[in-house]
Amino acid sequence: MGIIATPLGWIMKGCYFVCKNYGIALLLFTILTRLIVFPLNVKQQKSTARMTMLQPELEKIKKKYAKNQQKMQEEQMNLYAKAGVNPMASCLPMVITMVILFALIPVIYGPLTYVSNADKEELTDSNNMISNLYVVSAEVKSKDTTIEKLIEKFEKDGATEDEAYDKLEKLFTDKDKYPKSAKALSNDNKISNVMDAIKAHNDIDTFILNENYFSTNLIQSRPELMTFVFTEKEGGQYADVLPTSVKAAAEDFNYSIFGLFLGKIPTMKDLSCIIPIVSALLQLIVTFVSQHFAKKNNPDAANMGGMGMKIMLYGMPIFSLWIGFSYPAGLGLYWCYSSLFALGQTIVLNKIYTPEHVAELVQKDIAKQKKKGKPTLMEKMAEAQMIQAGKDPAEIRKSLSDDEDYDEPKKKTKTELKDEQRRRLNEARKRMAEKYGDEYDDSQD
Repeated sequence: MGIIATPLGWIMKGCYFVCKNYGIALLLFTILTRLIVFPLNVKQQKSTARMTMLQPELEKIKKKYAKNQQKMQEEQMNLYAKAGVNPMASCLPMVITMVILFALIPVIYGPLTYVSNADKEELTDSNNMISNLYVVSAEVKSKDTTIEKLIEKFEKDGATEDEAYDKLEKLFTDKDKYPKSAKALSNDNKISNVMDAIKAHNDIDTFILNENYFSTNLIQSRPELMTFVFTEKEGGQYADVLPTSVKAAAEDFNYSIFGLFLGKIPTMKDLSCIIPIVSALLQLIVTFVSQHFAKKNNPDAANMGGMGMKIMLYGMPIFSLWIGFSYPAGLGLYWCYSSLFALGQTIVLNKIYTPEHVAELVQKDIAKQKKKGKPTLMEKMAEAQMIQAGKDPAEIRKSLSDDEDYDEPKKKTKTELKDEQRRRLNEARKRMAEKYGDEYDDSQD
């Protein structure tokens, strides 16, 4: 997903440059990505309407080969091939939407990495410092003390300030007394960054262990999101432990909307729960509306739903709820925007591309492409759909008669058909003779 996340980060960076607010930038990002995928959604709608036209034939195949699943599948695939319909076409837009969603996770988790101009090496150092400082602070707390008390103890034992910090550093790298800290501070650079932060603020462990400010899960897995806490909480007095470019980027970055920090993982304990709840409700509405149009365009669908319809009805809302409570609020907000646009798109496309309108489009396509021979299966389906809607297919053909690229197919006489069959048979014999080196007597033509 990192490969896809990089170009998505470029798009997000452009959106943020326009509005200087990450929440609004997500809205612009949603609009852009939806516009990119829109042509595929149009094709999906047309394909769905064409599939609706084939339902009567599909039902006949199901009844005829009810006891032979393999034959049923073969006949269904033959039907799709003859009709020029790809039954998997409707899946592509959803697949792309899900790929964008999960590729967006790194961008949401790493706003400074993907969107800001902070130095990447300094960001790496900053992230390591934050996560390692948390490990050290948590282990110190587990021993019922604080960093400040440890320093005071060393100084009471006669150590100078510098000596106290040296003793503290040796303590944190002692694999027997502080095994977790020793493992985290595995090289000199990591030790140096953590000790510099402690020297700047002896009480920084109490700050970084404040559960009202820091998320335990995020500070260990996605420390970049916790960078903003240093610049926003306690008057920003602890922000000086951050590298220069990181501090500047975090102070200038607006990673919130309506006062809600988008790096926070929503919980039921505060108003952040609104995002996943709204996301699930919107997805439920989208599913209801989609199924409404599906039943309207294909009345038989009401009797064909069963367990599959229930899974679609409740599966996506539950998935949206899980996404909302499992990832930072920024991802849930994007999913809300995406569901809202999906709702509008579903209504508009179903109003435009009705089965009757698609039947007209199919009739036009076939009329332009077909020059001779009998009507194709899709043409028959299109005509049946239009007749059912009270429309005359002949009007479509007549409207195309003035098109210079269209020639009305002429009905051939029996004599013409026999001549054509004889010509094709002789051509086939000639090709076979040439292939096997035999002599071909064209006097038989």
